[in-house]
Amino acid sequence: MPSQAIKPSSLGMTGLRNNDTWTDGLPICHLSGVGMSANQMYREDGTPCSEHEFEDRSIHFCLDRENNTYLYGVFDGHDGARAAYFASQRMPAELSFEQLTGKTTEEEVKEVFREAFLSVENAFLESIDPKIAERTQLLDKIPDGMSQFEAAQKYPETFSRLQALEHEIRGGTTAVVALVHGGNLYIGNVGDSRALLCKKDRLGVLKVKQLTSDHTTSSHDEVERLASIGLPASKIRGAKLGNHELTRCIGNYFMKGGYMEFDILSSATGEPVIAEPHITSISIDESCSFLLLMSDGLYKSYQEATGSEQVNKEIAQMVVEQFMEQLTLTSIAQTVVDKVVRLHHDNYLTKQRNVTFRDDISLVIRNFNYPMRSAVASCPVQGTSPRLPRQDLSSSSGSDDVTLCEDTDTLSGLPESRVLLPPDLILPSMENMIFRPPTDTNTTSTESSGLDNPSLTQFSLDEDGRIHPYVSFDQYYQAIDEARTAGLISESQLHLYK
Repeated sequence: MPSQAIKPSSLGMTGLRNNDTWTDGLPICHLSGVGMSANQMYREDGTPCSEHEFEDRSIHFCLDRENNTYLYGVFDGHDGARAAYFASQRMPAELSFEQLTGKTTEEEVKEVFREAFLSVENAFLESIDPKIAERTQLLDKIPDGMSQFEAAQKYPETFSRLQALEHEIRGGTTAVVALVHGGNLYIGNVGDSRALLCKKDRLGVLKVKQLTSDHTTSSHDEVERLASIGLPASKIRGAKLGNHELTRCIGNYFMKGGYMEFDILSSATGEPVIAEPHITSISIDESCSFLLLMSDGLYKSYQEATGSEQVNKEIAQMVVEQFMEQLTLTSIAQTVVDKVVRLHHDNYLTKQRNVTFRDDISLVIRNFNYPMRSAVASCPVQGTSPRLPRQDLSSSSGSDDVTLCEDTDTLSGLPESRVLLPPDLILPSMENMIFRPPTDTNTTSTESSGLDNPSLTQFSLDEDGRIHPYVSFDQYYQAIDEARTAGLISESQLHLYK
């Protein structure tokens, strides 16, 4: 599994060749894993085949080990992989060379993060300037009002070159980028790739929150923004702008500098498709379990295959299940991707839903504090579930004396849902259960039982040499009572939990 951006099949763009492999030297973050799958077009016999080259790119780097600065990203390219590849190479450069030095407040870091997005956008558009200029010169050779068919007949070489140039100019990409810096998590995005954060509340209930906004013509906020620059909401809502519904992205020149060429956008008083990112931040503390960054190919394929209206929750639940099955974060990410791929293909074969194509999929997982199977396997009998190394929260010396801010309501108003186990409830995790030796003294000692395991000597045994129950289920029953009060379970369902 490649850990850095995959190079596109051809590199004919000015500005890419000189820095196309520089990120190979950046340290990979080993607290993360990546899963991916190329797009598939289903043939009539069910055989999948790729419709186009793989256009997603992802990154997961440690930018500064001493200051615990990490960078993760998913870039979902469209109309080619050039913009996604460019952004995956340029974004680390915009944050690696002391741009964050001396930035101590959240607002300062957010501004650097915002400028990074805009700098990547400007650099990409500058890299295609020669292509834009050549296209303008070639268009002057074709008489105004001539149809494409006539132009292809009378000016075949010019027309062929114009098509090639337009393909290179048209390319763009979404971007969802996560920056861990100064004990905080910063998320920036343009487009419809998503970031989900799984956190535990005070009762140990795992919840998932979407930290990004989907920038499409189906978004109420984006339709309002477009209406403010003269584009009627009734005309824009749900419409495609060119080949896509994206209202924010990196690249895609025709929807930016050339938007006046499209009838649907010609009345705009400003650029309708922009690269201004949506940015949010949250303090990292013990409640943060793991972060998911994904291209829309993952959640849309799952939604198409299942018809689910709670895609975020159910994908997060799949990840939770794999934490108990897999030994590495890459295995977790790839298994979740493979499960969604299989669901989508099975639905095509069974004709349960009208699906004929699945887009590229990328999933990046960053673990903060969620126990994995490999950690649980090494847990001593008498202890609680172990925690993963907390390099992101501790200083370079490995100590855990960093003081973190209290969690804020930064995420208020964003989509939120519980990660539920069937039928409707997830209980406090085992690491939050209270383990106590029994208080009954009328038991046989470990010496008389013949057991020589020193880890068991703190527990008293019954007359048959068995350990008395030593787990308190107080939190379990408290969670059930609160769920019943909140209406999550009915009286008739209580027997399922007790």
